[in-house]
Amino acid sequence: MTNNAANRFWNTFSEFVVLLVVSFVLAMGIRTAVAEVRWVPTGSMEPTVAAGDRLFTIKAIYYFEKPQRGDIIVFYAPKRANLNPNSAPFVKRLIGLPGDTVEVRDGKVYVNGQVFKVETARVPKYTYGPVTVPDGMYFVLGDNRNASYDSHEWGFLPEQNVIAKAVCVIWPFDHIKVLK
Repeated sequence: MTNNAANRFWNTFSEFVVLLVVSFVLAMGIRTAVAEVRWVPTGSMEPTVAAGDRLFTIKAIYYFEKPQRGDIIVFYAPKRANLNPNSAPFVKRLIGLPGDTVEVRDGKVYVNGQVFKVETARVPKYTYGPVTVPDGMYFVLGDNRNASYDSHEWGFLPEQNVIAKAVCVIWPFDHIKVLK
């Protein structure tokens, strides 16, 4: 190998290594602060989101605005849910904001005395509340109302536990959709 060929090889190799390192750093930065894909481990959000679906989630959105009622959010379960600390984050629908009164009765979810309807949610077969959501907390329910371990079981979700907003299902291909 000539000296010129060796220099070209090492230049190309060093550019490749730098490109890999920069790509890795950018990918980790994006995943940590901006957006990531999350796997859904349970059917608690069926039929809106199925077990095994992959969701595209945006973390950065909540740096600029507060979560809104109806958002599908990804969060760490509160300690009072008594789960293994290594459990996968939860995916649920945000129902109650701080100061809201939430009640479940007669097969309907009420927020501040008004029916909060989600077309795809299953009809709840339980009664809960009324409760008022404290400051710094949220009330979340799975769309599969009767098979979801959520606020009606373990109480309020601390707002600092929210990780991201789920915006669409990206896998499997036959489930692809924007979440509402």
